[in-house]
Amino acid sequence: MPDRVVDREKLADTSNARVGHNLIQDAECSMALRFERGDPSRPSGHALLYFRTGSNDGDDVHVTYVVVLPVVVNPMKYLPPAFASQIAAFASQIGGLVGAMGNLDAVPLPPIPERISRDELWRLAAYRDDDVLDGGIVRGSVEGLMTAAQEATHQYAESYRLALAQVPVGETDTGPVELVAPDDDTLRWVFMDERGRIDELTKLTGRLRDSIDSGDALHTGELATTMRRLGAHLPEKYRVAEMVAGAVRAGTIGSNLAQLYLERCYKLCSEAYEDLGRIDREILRFESM
Repeated sequence: MPDRVVDREKLADTSNARVGHNLIQDAECSMALRFERGDPSRPSGHALLYFRTGSNDGDDVHVTYVVVLPVVVNPMKYLPPAFASQIAAFASQIGGLVGAMGNLDAVPLPPIPERISRDELWRLAAYRDDDVLDGGIVRGSVEGLMTAAQEATHQYAESYRLALAQVPVGETDTGPVELVAPDDDTLRWVFMDERGRIDELTKLTGRLRDSIDSGDALHTGELATTMRRLGAHLPEKYRVAEMVAGAVRAGTIGSNLAQLYLERCYKLCSEAYEDLGRIDREILRFESM
């Protein structure tokens, strides 16, 4: 699922938001999900979904766990008749969390996201190999959080189903496939580990900043393209496309953004999550200039 165009409301008063990428969720906006970890074109079916509620969160976020069930379940089949009507009525009162207890194919647990630290979120995601979804900012009541979690779950499940539909049931013979020989850069990157690719990204960033300072627009464009190609060989959590967009800005803003994004890459690669909140806030500050 590719990144969607979202509302570019003024986020100067929201220190934990990323300008132009995260949606502010309220009664008048629709939900837009962003993959912080995992492949949006191939959702795994299990994800840690988080929201922010405003500037008082610090490094904490509100998290729920989204599961897309591989087998559709109708919970009513497993309930005694005496309880079925009562539970169906309760489900409809809380907004039809499981379709008023109809067929259940995806669910957020807990239904109301709980507050945990970003560090713990990333530690869990890395250990469990979960997708990480940024649901944006939700301002308002507990009911608003629950509604946002339901909507995000629906979107994630739909993305999962669309991706799954593209996977063939069995092997098919599509005839001869034309193979495109990889270039020298791609061959080198394939044999690098993740840390090696980040080191390569650091070298390219240095050359990019030198070309910007010297006013060589053609070379700057070529280096930016190479960095984006390299970014395709790194997980989305490194946000290479955003890094390039920041690094090509002129002056100290561009150099500071380049440095911050690289620092963020190395922290993520080393699973040193304790400083990510500060780095993200600094990135937001420079991106808003």
